[in-house]
Order: sequence, then C-alpha cells, then structure tokens
Amino acid sequence: MGYVLIALGFVAATLYVLRGGLVGRGSVITFAGLEVEAVFMAALAVAAAVYFFGPLYGVALVLSVMIHEFGHVAAYRVCGHSDARFRLIPLIGGVAISNQMPASQENDFFITLMGPGICLAPMVLSMALLEMDLIAYSPAADFLWVFATVTGTLNFFNLMPFWPLDGGRCTVSLIRVFLPRAALQATMAMAAATIVLAIYSRSLALMFFALMGAQNLITRGDVGTTQRPMSKRRGMLALGAYVATTAAFGVTGWPLLARFF
Repeated sequence: MGYVLIALGFVAATLYVLRGGLVGRGSVITFAGLEVEAVFMAALAVAAAVYFFGPLYGVALVLSVMIHEFGHVAAYRVCGHSDARFRLIPLIGGVAISNQMPASQENDFFITLMGPGICLAPMVLSMALLEMDLIAYSPAADFLWVFATVTGTLNFFNLMPFWPLDGGRCTVSLIRVFLPRAALQATMAMAAATIVLAIYSRSLALMFFALMGAQNLITRGDVGTTQRPMSKRRGMLALGAYVATTAAFGVTGWPLLARFF
C-alpha cells in the first residue's frame, strides 16, 4: 500500500506541475498532442515496434515514447505554445515540435525535462501495482513489468548528457546559467560524443538523432543566447530537478542499459 501512495503522489505532482497543459484544442487526436498529419506514421511506428520487438515490448515501447513526447507537448502548452504537437518516427522514437522557440532559458529547460518527467508517475505506478496480489502472475503483471523497465531504461538513457538528447539539452541549459561562454563548445563536444557512441553501439536511431542535432547546431548555433536568461538560483533548482529525475529512472533503467554497453 505504501508504494501505491507514493505512486499517487507522483501522479498528483505531475498533474499539478502540468496543469493547464494537459488539454489541447480541437479533435481527440490534437487533444492528445499527436499531429493529425502524422497519424499514418504513428500507426507505422506501432506496427514496426511490434514486428521487431514483439507485442509485449513493442506496445510498451511505443506507449512509453508517446507519454514522453506528450510530456514535452504539455510543457510547451504551459509555457504558452498552443501549437505544440508531436510525431512518432518508426524505429527511431518521437519528436515534439512548436512553431516558436521558448522565450526563456527557464522555459526551455522545463519543456525539455518534462518529457522524461511525466514518465515518472506511470513508471512508479506500474511498479506499485506489481506489489499488489490482485494482479500477481497475470498477463497484466507481465506488461506492467515490461512497461516500467522499458520506461526507466528509455528515459534514463535519454537523460544522459549527449546532444541532442534531453539530457544534453538540460546540461547545455545549465551551462548557460553558470558558464555561459562555454555553452556552444560544450554542445559541440556532446554532439561529437553522441556520434561516437552511435558508431560504437551501431545504433541507427542514435545516429539519426546525432546527425539531426549536429545539423541543427550548424544551421542555428546556440539559440540560448537569444532567450531570457535563467537566474543562478533557478539554475540550482533546475540542477537538482535534473539530478533527481535521472537518479529516479536509473533505479529501473540502469540494469537493462548496462547489458548493452
């Protein structure tokens, strides 16, 4: 029962932090943040995941990615971006987009962290439900275990300081606060490290994001210089939130991730 109460606490905290951003305008599809034109790609992403990873892991993976991207979309909405939506990319993942850049470095960090952040509640809730005898040794228990493990692994890796993963973006946001002159160099170093990691791990998905991030860096440079700066006090709070979120996912994510590296 204690785990369930903790899980419900995570759910309540998530609903509070993202209040005003969980509901979109328009159809059911846009309500959920999924771009209407990308519905076919979403269906293809589900089919590809199920084909390559099996029904259990495939559905858990796609569901985890969708919740993650919806977290970005909800955070965008909280910051005033009513046009925010996301797309699923088969065998790659997903991407949340808006027609405008965040106005401040604080908003940029918040939008970035809430992708993984929103996944904490369903992951912890899944783990709590597994402790209940009601669903023990049932197909539901198998799915909850896979979902919690996949969600923890996916988001723990995503929070590593590699550009353009969320961890890399959070790290750059923090460097802009404490060492603003080193932000661009740090971003370039993380982009190079991501390409090296993609080659080492032979990951096409990671290489896709690495090249996309490098191209974005070359064409747009350090966009943080045009945003309203974050104060050092807020930066310390942001650092604490980043470390705590990464550590929480590491509990379930590290054991599986360690098998691949």
